[in-house]
Amino acid sequence: MRPFMFLLLLGILSAVAMPAAAQTYTVGDTITVIQRPLINIPSIVRPGDMLTVSCDADPQTTGWTAALERDGLVVPLSIGTAVYSPSTLWWTLSITTPDVPVFDLYDLHVTADFGLDDVTNHSVKVVPEFRSQFEVVHITDTHIPTYLYYYQSGADTDSTTSMALRAITEDINIINPEFVLLTGDFMNEGELEDYLDKKYYSRSMMHLNEFEMPIYVTAGNHDIGGWNDTPPSDGKARRDWWKFYGWKRLDNPPPGAPAYTQDYSFDYRDIHFVGLEAYDNYDSWRFSIYGAESFTNMQMSWLQADIAAASGSSRVVLFHHNDFQNELDLSGLGVDLALYGHAHSDIEDSSYPMNVRTDNAGGTNRPFRVVKFDGSAISARPTLSAQNPTTLEVVYAPGNDGSVPEVTAQVFNGHPVSFPHGLLRVSMPGGARGYTASGGVLTQVNDTGDHAVCYVEVNIPANGYVFVTVNADTSTATSTPVTPATRLLGAAPNPFNPRTEIAFELATAGHCRVTVFDVRGHELDVLIDEQRSTGRHTIAWNGCDAAGRAQPSGTYFVGLRAGSYVETRKVVLAR
Repeated sequence: MRPFMFLLLLGILSAVAMPAAAQTYTVGDTITVIQRPLINIPSIVRPGDMLTVSCDADPQTTGWTAALERDGLVVPLSIGTAVYSPSTLWWTLSITTPDVPVFDLYDLHVTADFGLDDVTNHSVKVVPEFRSQFEVVHITDTHIPTYLYYYQSGADTDSTTSMALRAITEDINIINPEFVLLTGDFMNEGELEDYLDKKYYSRSMMHLNEFEMPIYVTAGNHDIGGWNDTPPSDGKARRDWWKFYGWKRLDNPPPGAPAYTQDYSFDYRDIHFVGLEAYDNYDSWRFSIYGAESFTNMQMSWLQADIAAASGSSRVVLFHHNDFQNELDLSGLGVDLALYGHAHSDIEDSSYPMNVRTDNAGGTNRPFRVVKFDGSAISARPTLSAQNPTTLEVVYAPGNDGSVPEVTAQVFNGHPVSFPHGLLRVSMPGGARGYTASGGVLTQVNDTGDHAVCYVEVNIPANGYVFVTVNADTSTATSTPVTPATRLLGAAPNPFNPRTEIAFELATAGHCRVTVFDVRGHELDVLIDEQRSTGRHTIAWNGCDAAGRAQPSGTYFVGLRAGSYVETRKVVLAR
């Protein structure tokens, strides 16, 4: 950076009135061991599907373990193979996705010897099946937390674009698409994580954690392009992207993964989705590699090879920030739909290949676009305006805190389109004999926490209302027998020493299996493997393995399998 410009900027900064007590932000979840899936590149899998986990660790690493975690619920994962590739510098863990007690978005927790321990939030969505009819939401150009540049008055306190994204997130969480595509300019100034302690990347991570479904993010010019003649060093924005959302090996790629840019793809059903990094190289960092504007020749070669390898897909969807140099020949590539942004305006296109641009989510109209998939047909709906002031809203009466056995939710939709897969998460008292819902379909009950959460799918009509009522049967009368739900009730005492009682219920008589695992997912003992009658049962565990060897203090997992039902609870042995 030129000294004159640096002094000029210091003068600007000294003239700007800084707030007396600016808000501080903790550092977000940086990338350490797990390289994929990540919060911005998640995985969507069904029980029985192969979950592939990429990790960065020493080639001699041993003792790999993995688990899915959500709100205190822990589902141990059994690692089939763990293979290190010297050509890519990554480990690949192959895991068969188990049955889970709750179909939802999980954190992925991976450990290994030598003290390796890493969690990626909201990185694995387990679904019962892939829908043939589903929705995806496209948002772009969020520019959080503000359109103001750091040297402008009010930049430290303005959060206009963050509020806009939060309003969009609230609508999306009700609409319940299968996933969200965010195509760049996520942050307004990607260089400002450390500079003046702005923590722009950390604040962006906070926003991603507020989505209740997977969100796939690609980088744009404001995220990684860097700004000319600004105090952060050249390349700082891109290096921060690698720190929070990308891969450090892109700094010096190995022979097996030669690209310097973060590009990736995934499949949902038979539809192939491709995310492509796009940027303006404002600070001319590594010009011989990145050039003036995207896309690099290496990116284009990767894109062609990736789409060619997906030749069996019914449709190909490309999402990127912007094609700055008109390099993308959608027809020639075999792309059916491209979603992008950058220009802060909409472009509609209903003919294949569709090239659809969406307005900036940080704008006052708070736009987002719903894309509908029906078999091989794709329909990119016109953009909608979120929470402006209140376009889509749910009001719970008397509340939604799990304290009452009957809750009515009024869903108001001011959008001109319906949402067939809307989802409400209604909190109910835990331990009820059963739960029912009217006005929607009760798809599952998460009764693993302090209170139960009823998942109710709702067909939300356009420009209208729908009422949903959820009831919990909390009666204690014993004159009429009530069939219990199949569930693992937990262990008591917990923590325990030297023994604990594990309780579970069976809705119908049948074969059940109760097992104990260690944190690596290794089976220590089988406590029950036999036919059991309907009702409540208990079994003791004395803290030993099947050979009678006392286990050390630590965390263990008890699992119940009864037919297709599987649930796992954590127990702690404290000797």
